[in-house]
Amino acid sequence: MTRQDIRQSLNDFFVNHLEYDEAAIRPEASLKEDLGMTSLDAVETSLFIRSNFGFQPERGAIKSLQTLNDVYNYIEQNAQ
Repeated sequence: MTRQDIRQSLNDFFVNHLEYDEAAIRPEASLKEDLGMTSLDAVETSLFIRSNFGFQPERGAIKSLQTLNDVYNYIEQNAQ
């Protein structure tokens, strides 16, 4: 899976499932300040990653990331 595939899949999830504003979806966007990610959103994101990228994120990993780019990097580094 390429980085572009990761970005597209995750961005689609954020817009279509978590209903984040598509205009706010950019690599430097802050998960909390720009997108408004909640603890529940972080859990749902972890479940999405597990089912789509073949690994279980560590507990609290998503909440510890700051930007969308951090999430892309995390997936790219850990995906099988």
